[in-house]
Amino acid sequence: MNDPKEIFDLRNVMYVNPVVAGTTEVAAAQDFDDITGYAGTAETDNTLTLAAIATRIEWPRNVVLTVSGGNLTLGYVKVYGTGTSGRKTSELFTLTGDGTYTGNVPFVTVDRASVWGCTGSLGASDHVAIGNGAKLGLPLGDDTEVVDVIKERFNEAEIAVTGTVNRVYGTYIPASTLDGSKNLELWYTTKRTLKW
Repeated sequence: MNDPKEIFDLRNVMYVNPVVAGTTEVAAAQDFDDITGYAGTAETDNTLTLAAIATRIEWPRNVVLTVSGGNLTLGYVKVYGTGTSGRKTSELFTLTGDGTYTGNVPFVTVDRASVWGCTGSLGASDHVAIGNGAKLGLPLGDDTEVVDVIKERFNEAEIAVTGTVNRVYGTYIPASTLDGSKNLELWYTTKRTLKW
């Protein structure tokens, strides 16, 4: 008989009063000109000013960038921070105009966000902002991946599991309507491949 090659675990996590997506302001809307020095001859300072308290998101969450103003044709934003494993992580966004850019990486903290490579006829009305997304990071161990969410309990009531699991990033968008005043509890299975 062969030794098992994978270990499966049942895990449980409770998020106390998680807020709805878009509630946490990581970086308020800021002018591309001011961030990148676009109007000058060279990009000198390309770091967004982060909101002092909101740099720590209440639970591991993805980030969402909002671009407005109508004049940006191309630009890049890289968000740096701490992931659910406690290790430093980052995520790169390619901006191609106005809109919402939804990330996948769950951040526990956002430490820095840089903007560069902007093109277009940028003016004072062209802005970028960063907020929290709808994807909750599931606590995982080293070399562990999410298999499935098997139970969701919201506001002390069990509900049908119809949310969205992302196994690559270890996130879950709950079926529940988060409002910042009710607890969310999840049971999920994980898999770890043995390497010895």
